[in-house]
Parts: sequence; C-alpha cells; structure tokens
Amino acid sequence: MASSRFGTSTLHQRDPRSALFDGYTGDKGRNKSVSPAARPGTGGGYGYQGGIGTGQQGGGGGFRPATPNSRGQYSDAVLSELENQNDEQLEGMSAKVKMLKDLTVAIGDEIKSSTSLTETMNDSFENTRVRLKGTMNRMLRMAEKTGIGWRVWVGFILAVWVIFAYVWLF
Repeated sequence: MASSRFGTSTLHQRDPRSALFDGYTGDKGRNKSVSPAARPGTGGGYGYQGGIGTGQQGGGGGFRPATPNSRGQYSDAVLSELENQNDEQLEGMSAKVKMLKDLTVAIGDEIKSSTSLTETMNDSFENTRVRLKGTMNRMLRMAEKTGIGWRVWVGFILAVWVIFAYVWLF
C-alpha cells in the first residue's frame, strides 16, 4: 500500500457534501447484475441504451441508481447533476442577496433624505426661535417706553388671536 502524504488524517478528503448518498444501501432484493447502460463503454448516455442520438431509453431499468461503486465513488452524471442543483440554488440565493442589497440601498437613501429633511426643519425652527425672541424683546422695549405693562400687551395679543380664531373657525 502506498504511503499517503496526509497520513491517517481524513482532512484531505472532500467536504461532507459528497457524503450525500453514504447511508443509501439500495434495494436489497435487486438483481446484482449491472445493466449495459451502467457499464462504461457500453450503451448510450446516462440512463439510455444504444448509440449516441438514438433516443431509446433503457428498458426496464430507467435511469441508473445514484449509488456509489465499490470504491465509494459516484458517477460523473450524478456529480454533474448535483453541481447543476448547486448552481441553481446559488443563482436563487444570488437573486435574493441582490434583492436584499437593493432594499438596503433604498432604506439608506430614505434615511439620508429623512436626515436632510430633519436638518432643514431644525434650521427652520432655529430661525423661527431667533425671530420670536427678537420680536418679544422689541415688544418688551416698546411696552416699557409706552408705560403699559407687558401683561396688558400679552392680553391684547391674546384677544386678537381669539378674534382671528373665531373668524377662521366659524
């Protein structure tokens, strides 16, 4: 027996995905003879008998079983089919990842626009606060010059507001 450069470790073996059919024992009552389609070099393609392009499907047996040979190896057709399934699943997952990426980009754009709107509103409220503070200071100076107390002015403004509210609502 040739010595392996990996020793007795199984880490060099193919990953566990290749163990898909390890527990499969097949049909115990099945005839042990191998159909001509299953023998390399005889028959046609995978599951077909006859020459290439004859289109005749193997009689009775249908497709070959997806069981390993005596050395635990699977046929190229089975491995190819598994690879095709992996590719299909990968394409589906890629589409979902792209959809999630588009969604997160849209959420990011919405957050940026909301932040911009919030900053604009904050600036507007700040400007309004400054204006109201200046107006209140001017009103208080005017009230001091006229000799009328600030409470009278607040009452006057409140009365004007009530009149406007009454006209506007009714």
